[in-house]
Amino acid sequence: VAKALYASLDKIADGVFLTRDLVSEPSNAVYPETLAQQAFALTELGVKVDILDEKQIKKLGMGALLGVAQGSVHAPRLVTLRWQGDIGAKDAPPVCFVGKGVTFDSGGISIKPSSGMEKMKYDMAGAAAVIGAVKALAGRKAKANVVGVVGIVENMPSGTAQRPGD
Repeated sequence: VAKALYASLDKIADGVFLTRDLVSEPSNAVYPETLAQQAFALTELGVKVDILDEKQIKKLGMGALLGVAQGSVHAPRLVTLRWQGDIGAKDAPPVCFVGKGVTFDSGGISIKPSSGMEKMKYDMAGAAAVIGAVKALAGRKAKANVVGVVGIVENMPSGTAQRPGD
């Protein structure tokens, strides 16, 4: 009986578990490139995934995203996920989700206080929630058209980091 009741919810649980796992991993395991790879894995469910690299982001003039990332050894990514589950409403505007994906936010040059610094890995929870939600929708073959967008960066101090006033 429990198995039958759970069957309709298992794909939602998959999305929730992915979100939980991404947020729980340490920052040396989840950084812009690896988070983008997790999003790309959704292509197996029929999600169209586009990943812009640093060169493409620069060409589009996304200076804020580049500025936050410029102190990190990990290049930024911009990921777009598209689930086209309602073919009949192909031209209707999709539901859109946008998630912040700062995989670690040290504060850059304006470094944050050490108290609570270990929690700065959670600044990517919005991006993880978007990726998990799209996984749940695609896994259930939801009759919806959805677009998810996540900007993914790591904010670290270095000689190339953005300075206050730049």
